[in-house]
Amino acid sequence: MKLLISKRFVKDTQKIRDDRILLKLRKIIAAIEACGSLEDIMEASELSGYSGYYRISFDYRYRIGAYVADNTAELLRVGHREDFYKYFPPA
Repeated sequence: MKLLISKRFVKDTQKIRDDRILLKLRKIIAAIEACGSLEDIMEASELSGYSGYYRISFDYRYRIGAYVADNTAELLRVGHREDFYKYFPPA
């Protein structure tokens, strides 16, 4: 699967200071690159009402927002679950 990373995702990642969370983030990104489709990742689930938008839970507190189309996944946002759904999916 081809992986694209948005500028907003990079900025969100820079705000995370916990090394343990960053290590989990690196592992989940490597798993996304290695898989054939996002449905192969157990933590990924499609958002209801938003076709192609997925949420990936990689820690009990953090979520990744992704858009998948034509065997390409674009990572759009990452954040704490309390604030994540205020900004994802984009309106």
